[in-house]
Order: sequence, then structure tokens, then C-alpha cells
Amino acid sequence: MFEDIGKRDTVAQLIGNGRKITNFIYNHGWLLAKMRQVCGGDIVRPGAIRFATNYIALDSLLKKRVDLKKIFISNEWASHKLSRTEVGHEVERLMFDHAYWEKVEKLVSIYEALYTVLRIVDSEVIPTMPFVYELIRLMKTNLNRLKAKEWVRHIIADRWDGTLKHLLCVAD
Repeated sequence: MFEDIGKRDTVAQLIGNGRKITNFIYNHGWLLAKMRQVCGGDIVRPGAIRFATNYIALDSLLKKRVDLKKIFISNEWASHKLSRTEVGHEVERLMFDHAYWEKVEKLVSIYEALYTVLRIVDSEVIPTMPFVYELIRLMKTNLNRLKAKEWVRHIIADRWDGTLKHLLCVAD
């Protein structure tokens, strides 16, 4: 499901821009050291679930956004040679692009609804099928509450109906 959602052009662009910010920071020692100093740690942390890497990275970037903006408005950034590069301008523009961050927040909230369910299902304690059904029902309710796009709900419905939805699984 994460992969299918990530293939969507609008989502792929958000993920790509998030990678651009992260790669720019991690590819420049000065900026990386400054980020660690200001944010108190790294942006990217190892994923608990292999298929949720994009969600984890975007969520982490979103949580550190305010501190990262401090770097890009500092005098040190303005006087550094990186601020005058084409990629530096683009990353700085992304950092202050309110519409971009609103879309990232929306995507992260949708991913979070999926991540919660998939993390439980992927855990070492295997839940019963009625429990999984209830989790999926709650996830769909959350996605409706978040006003997730129809194509997101369609991806989930296709996956669920195609691989997991069998009446025998619900029998107690």
C-alpha cells in the first residue's frame, strides 16, 4: 500500500523534494553539523518497518522543520557559499514553501493511519483476523476523517479486497 501510494505523481514529487532537502543537508559537512547542532540529532532514523521508509523520513523531516528553518534564515547560511548554489536556493525555497509543507503534513497523516495498522500486523505478536478487520475498519474511518483522496481509499480497498478479505477469516 505504501509503495502504491508512493508511485502516485503528486506523492512521488513530495517524497522527491523531501529527499532533495535531506540529501542536500547530508551531502555538506557544514550543513550537517549545523543541523545536528540546531535539531539535536539526525533527520533520518532507521525504519522499524522496511516498507515505511518514506513515511518515517517525511515524518522526521516534518518534526524538524521549524529548527531547520532557523538554519536557513541564519546569517551563517546567508554568508555561506552553499546559499548561493542553485540547489541551495531550491532547498531554501522548499523550506519556506508553506503549500509544500501542508501537503507533506497531509501525506504523513495518511501514511500514519496505514503505518499504525501495518506495524501491528507486522509485529512479532500475530493478531487475530477479527482484530485485523477492526484495525482496517478504524483505519478507513481515520482516512475518511482526514479526507483522504478517493485514489488512496481505492488503493487500500484493492489491496484489502484482493488479498485479505475473506469471510472465513472473520469466523471465531
